[in-house]
Amino acid sequence: MSGFVRFPALPLAFAICCCTLCATAHAQASIDTSTLAGIPLTKTVRSMRDIRYSHVVNQQFDYSCGAAALATLLKYGYGIDIPETELIRRMMVFSTPDVVIKNGFSMLDMKKFVETIGLRGRGFRVNTDALYHLQIPVMVLMNIDGYEHFVIVKHAENSRIFIADPALGNRILLEEDFAKTWNGLVFAVVGKPFREDSPLLQDNESLALKLRASALATGTAATPFVEYGLSKADLF
Repeated sequence: MSGFVRFPALPLAFAICCCTLCATAHAQASIDTSTLAGIPLTKTVRSMRDIRYSHVVNQQFDYSCGAAALATLLKYGYGIDIPETELIRRMMVFSTPDVVIKNGFSMLDMKKFVETIGLRGRGFRVNTDALYHLQIPVMVLMNIDGYEHFVIVKHAENSRIFIADPALGNRILLEEDFAKTWNGLVFAVVGKPFREDSPLLQDNESLALKLRASALATGTAATPFVEYGLSKADLF
């Protein structure tokens, strides 16, 4: 099941090698304001991209959404840090390069892999109501413009689905829009306690809804401009 963002097709071994050489971390930057106003203050800032991809393993290839989503779930849910390229290499035991490049990894491939590290993979067919009662984040398969794409559903609330997307980062979808692209299956990784302090369980709320509710409550307060669920005042 390939991610829907298209990248140049490469032989798998060459692609993995290139990714290992080219991957870079998105470090935080800081601004020294002492030269601007004469006040000794240093402020750490984050780019919009860093905020959007916070605690999400960004997929490097069009076929690797499943590997990146699983890497995200393992790293931030169970403290098992396996880089995407290493995960691809190790899951390749259960498939072939031709199949993976064409279709990506399947839930069965991922089930077999997590069993090699002492966990279990379980697939369930559920309806959207079940997403409102999730105890842990789960992986789901979406069909977006003909491309099958794995993402993580973190939470559901107020007709909104909160997902960690290996291609587009953290985002919120209306339930009706999500349901149109989802096949009704979820893939859960179990076998050890999910981290209670996992960032996948934190901050899953719609700032737009909070601002709207606050504006309605006060009656006169204007709703601040919101983009990607963040008000501009929250960026610094």
